[in-house]
Amino acid sequence: MSTNTDSIPDLSGKALSIRGPIDPDELGMTLMHEHLFIENITTKTRAPTIDTPMMQAAFWDHPLTIENLQLVRTRRAFNKDNSILADVAVAIKEANEFRNSGGSTLVDVTSIGIRRDPVSLMKVAMNTGLNIIAGSSWYVKDSHPNNMDDLTIDSLTDVIVRDITVGIGETGIRSGIIGEVGVQGEPLTNNELKVIRASARASRLTGAPISFHWGGTGSEKLDVASAVAEEGGEMSRTIFGHSDMMAGDIDLMLELLERGVYIQFDLLGRVGVPLTWDVLNPDSPWPESQSISGTALVADAITKLIDAGFEEKLLISQDVCMKFQLKSYGGTGYSFIPEVFLPYLRRIGVTEKQIRLLVVDNPKSILTFAKPG
Repeated sequence: MSTNTDSIPDLSGKALSIRGPIDPDELGMTLMHEHLFIENITTKTRAPTIDTPMMQAAFWDHPLTIENLQLVRTRRAFNKDNSILADVAVAIKEANEFRNSGGSTLVDVTSIGIRRDPVSLMKVAMNTGLNIIAGSSWYVKDSHPNNMDDLTIDSLTDVIVRDITVGIGETGIRSGIIGEVGVQGEPLTNNELKVIRASARASRLTGAPISFHWGGTGSEKLDVASAVAEEGGEMSRTIFGHSDMMAGDIDLMLELLERGVYIQFDLLGRVGVPLTWDVLNPDSPWPESQSISGTALVADAITKLIDAGFEEKLLISQDVCMKFQLKSYGGTGYSFIPEVFLPYLRRIGVTEKQIRLLVVDNPKSILTFAKPG
């Protein structure tokens, strides 16, 4: 281990926003998995290849407009502009929708490989008054650097620890969460396992929480949890994101929850994309039989997990990462949860105390740093 543990500050009892450590009571209503700035393109997805039909290839380079939005929303064509969030003014406008709906904190889990932009995050924070927490670690295997095979667990750990203790690059702006850690699996690769182990070590060394992208598929999630534990990472500091994809598998979620992890439903508010479609894999099957609303399915899962006694281990968010999700492009934006989802939960009998756990108390608990080491 090359990390100098003597230089790691003790942030226990604090949350770490891009403006520095804050009292966790300041977090308020929190979105746990969002992206304000991102290039959501990987080497093996979306971009035209030599076999892509000419008109589809040409559409890739068109700007996203109201006239062609339905082609993207219905997955009839892929578009580069849709996959890039890079406008500070738009980000401020959209983030203010969340602020005006009672929101206080936005966790931007854009990680290495999809163009983190901490300086632009700071501009949004300064112009909206929101607490913004930035991510670290590596995104999915298709976005890994060319030399990933040569990198060691120790060297990966060092980068994550530096993001948290010193800052991202030369910005001095620090990460307050390790994630999203882009583990897809099917199957888990050696490089994914290195990133998992490095993220777990960095969590143990700094006290920061870990947030996984999928954390593998099916029972692979259990293997990921075991790898985190083997490196000294705490299950109580670990989030399994995109759990909407397993919202119908109560048994698997219960098995994970019994290990002490957090289950995070963070694909809420998506319009035109079936819940089980792999939005990052154009070759994945289109689930024609998917008739149940993703929102209703997740809400049903939440009530069942609450009834099972895990109300303090559930998190929700929206994973805005493409233009067509923004209100500016007809999507539900960053305010779907307070505007639509929470009222729906109230209608189906979720109590105010339980809702507060989902959006205030549980985020506060996981975002508060543990003692390092």
